[in-house]
Amino acid sequence: MNLRPATEATLSRRLHRMFAAGAIALTLLLGAAAASPALHHWLHGDTALDAEDACAVVLFASGVTLTAAAVAVAALPLVWRVARAWSVEAIYLASPRYLRQPERGPPVR
Repeated sequence: MNLRPATEATLSRRLHRMFAAGAIALTLLLGAAAASPALHHWLHGDTALDAEDACAVVLFASGVTLTAAAVAVAALPLVWRVARAWSVEAIYLASPRYLRQPERGPPVR
């Protein structure tokens, strides 16, 4: 049993999962209501359905997008910056002490 307090990360993760589960449930409900006229009528209650119904089920089934999604978000201007190249004055190479280190030599027969 884990009795540690919920941190921000776990709370955020739980809220994210709950939101995702709710979105999946809404999508499944709208899809089922679009396929089933009886369920669609049950969701409306006692009101009569007309051909020009603009409820969420019909909009979901016909693929209508909201006009708010068509609004373009202004992008931030990109600034080109040249990174300074690092140069090496000199390279110092040293010869190895052994061709093969003693612990990694050829096997002894």
